Amino acid sequence: MSKEAQVNLRDTMVTALADAVRMGVLTQVEAMAACSDACAAIIATMIPQANHAEALDIVIEKLPRQVAFHTAELAAYRKARSN
Repeated sequence: MSKEAQVNLRDTMVTALADAVRMGVLTQVEAMAACSDACAAIIATMIPQANHAEALDIVIEKLPRQVAFHTAELAAYRKARSN
């Protein structure tokens, strides 16, 4: 995929998700999740098939830390809202 095609795809995706949030079709959280999934799919098309296993290993290694970080953020947000 060319750099121009990547930029066009990204812009189209972001515009569509922002429009969906503005229209009330998606929440901001749903849009963020969709964006994350779409970005992963785009990246998968950009790297050689031979590197997919290595990329997956990296994701599996980092994902628990990312989830733990976001879980702590969410807990702090909920605690602040309840006070």
